[in-house]
Amino acid sequence: MNRILVPIDGSRCSQMAMEKAKEMAVAFGSSVVLLHVNDFYQHVSVFKMTDVEQMFMAQFDQLSKDILEDGKAFFSEIADRLETVQLEGNVANRIIEYANDNKFDMVIMGSRGKTGSLKFLVGGVAHKVALNVEASILLVR
Repeated sequence: MNRILVPIDGSRCSQMAMEKAKEMAVAFGSSVVLLHVNDFYQHVSVFKMTDVEQMFMAQFDQLSKDILEDGKAFFSEIADRLETVQLEGNVANRIIEYANDNKFDMVIMGSRGKTGSLKFLVGGVAHKVALNVEASILLVR
């Protein structure tokens, strides 16, 4: 197993996915890509943003960077095999596109994200990703 993709969002399940990915990366000498998708832009009009929307956009951008920096710190012992990627758009669609375009051996992600769903065992993003990525997938909960 050479390449592992780990979509992260700062949630508890995301942290557990990073723990499993780190365990596997150390065991197999794999490289890891941490991916965070900022979905703020799909909720606003980018053509004529208000001052409030611009303020929130900046906060979401910073949050995305912070989540990736926390991930980098967690993987510090394999920093030479770690990459971080920040994308924007629909979370599930961007994860699927990135995973399929970049030929990963495995995708490891939390079964639920920040929004968490008490009704379902697997969240909407994780379910959509699991059905549409070409790589093997491990959902952690």
